[in-house]
Amino acid sequence: MADNSWMVQIGVVDDPQDTGVPPVPTDVFQGDEVGARAEYAERSAEARESDYRYVMLRHLGDVVECWGTPPAAG
Repeated sequence: MADNSWMVQIGVVDDPQDTGVPPVPTDVFQGDEVGARAEYAERSAEARESDYRYVMLRHLGDVVECWGTPPAAG
């Protein structure tokens, strides 16, 4: 059985000039820890140039690592 308990989420804004509420998380990876950590490293490295507000590495829903400013709940 595959381990899908790890997830990477990003927050992408429609309008980069909008500094208000962080965007809703978008899932970009779900799978095992090794794959999730690789995806997190890649997305974090490109976050500024891609206008991500945040990148979150999650395990079973808990935030393990975070780049940027995530939403208060999510």
